[in-house]
Amino acid sequence: MNKIVSNKSVLLIATMLSTMMLATSSMASLVPVTAFAQEDIPDMQALLTQPSLDSTSEEDTSASEEDTSASEEDTGDNGGTDYDVIADPIVQTDVEADANVNADTHVITDEEDCDEANDEVNQANVQSADQRGRSDGEVGDNGVYVSPKVQTVEQVGLNINVDTDVIMVDGCNPPSDPLDQSNTQSSVQGTGSDVMKGEDSTVVIPAYQTSGAVARNIGINNDEVQPVL
Repeated sequence: MNKIVSNKSVLLIATMLSTMMLATSSMASLVPVTAFAQEDIPDMQALLTQPSLDSTSEEDTSASEEDTSASEEDTGDNGGTDYDVIADPIVQTDVEADANVNADTHVITDEEDCDEANDEVNQANVQSADQRGRSDGEVGDNGVYVSPKVQTVEQVGLNINVDTDVIMVDGCNPPSDPLDQSNTQSSVQGTGSDVMKGEDSTVVIPAYQTSGAVARNIGINNDEVQPVL
C-alpha cells in the first residue's frame, strides 16, 4: 500500500506544480512585470512651462483621481484520514489599470480673455493590493497533502495632460499652467500554513509570488504667441 501511495504522490505533485507554473506564466503575460516607477518623462518635462510670476488668475481647475484597492484572503481547512490524498490549490490574481487623461486648448483673441488660458491640473492614481493565502488542516498516516499557492499582482498607473494655448492678441502674459501628477502603488502578499501530518505522510506547500508596477506621468505644454496685426 505504501508503494501505491508513493507513486500517486509523485504523479499528483508533478501535475499540480506544472499546472500552477503554467498559470503563473499566463498571468504574467497580461501586463509587463518589470517593477518600476517613473514620476517624470525627461523629454516631456522639458516641454513644461513654469508658472509666470506676472499671472495670478486661474480660471480653470481640473482634478482627477483614480483609487483602486483589492483584498483577497483564502484559507483552506482540510481534514484527512489515513491514506488520503488532499489537493488544495490557492490562486489569487489582481490586475489594476488606472488612467487620467486631460486636454486643455485655448485660443485668445481678446486681451480681456487672457486669464482664460490659465489652467491648474491635478492627476493622481492610488492602487493597493492585499493578498493572503493560508493552508490549515491535517493528513493521516501515509497520506499526501498538496497545497500550492500562486499570488500575482500587476498595477499600471498613467497620467496624461496636454495644454495648448494660442495667444493672438498683444498684452497677454504667458499662461500659468501648474500641473501636479502622482502615482501611489503598493502590494502585500502573504502565505502561511498549519498542517498536522501523520506518520509517513507527505506535505507539499510551494508558493509562487509575482508583483509588477508601472507608472507614467506625461505632461505637454505648448504656448504660441501670434498677435494679429
